[in-house]
Amino acid sequence: AEMNTYSFIMINVDNIKNVTQVQEDIEALGYVTYSEMQYLEPLKQTSDMLQMVLGAIGALAMMVSAINIANTMVMSIYERTKEIGIMKVLGCLVKDIKKLFLFEAAMIGLLGGIVGISLSYLASFAINKYGGPLFQTLMQSSGVYDVGDAKFSVIPFWLPFLAAGFAMLVGVLAGYFPTRRA
Repeated sequence: AEMNTYSFIMINVDNIKNVTQVQEDIEALGYVTYSEMQYLEPLKQTSDMLQMVLGAIGALAMMVSAINIANTMVMSIYERTKEIGIMKVLGCLVKDIKKLFLFEAAMIGLLGGIVGISLSYLASFAINKYGGPLFQTLMQSSGVYDVGDAKFSVIPFWLPFLAAGFAMLVGVLAGYFPTRRA
């Protein structure tokens, strides 16, 4: 049968990532195309922008945390001057004392990271459980009406581990200069 005898053809694509390319290929043949991706692209851009804003807020929070860790370490070192002196008299090497304080800074960072990760899971749970009406309203303005039981906040499996490691790194970096003073 010839293509001119059909008013429309429905095509299923094997992967959602290929929809835009298939759509462009069909349009190159001279046909008009339509897909849900036209609605999903603006939503994806909004989601990316929201992630960037939240990432910037997170980076600012990390900077404040690093300053607080450095302040805590400086105060700890001043309060433990006698203890450091006793360690040196007993034969502790300076590099071992540095390692002790860097480990302490890393643990402060890790504990802060664990608290942050816990709050993130709590916020994600709250968004998924109670954010439905808000997202339903936002989706209506985009032409998507039924969000059903969609998850609005998803935390990848690897992200908490990366966040904990990054928190420890921030702790070590923030504690480095106070540790040198020790």
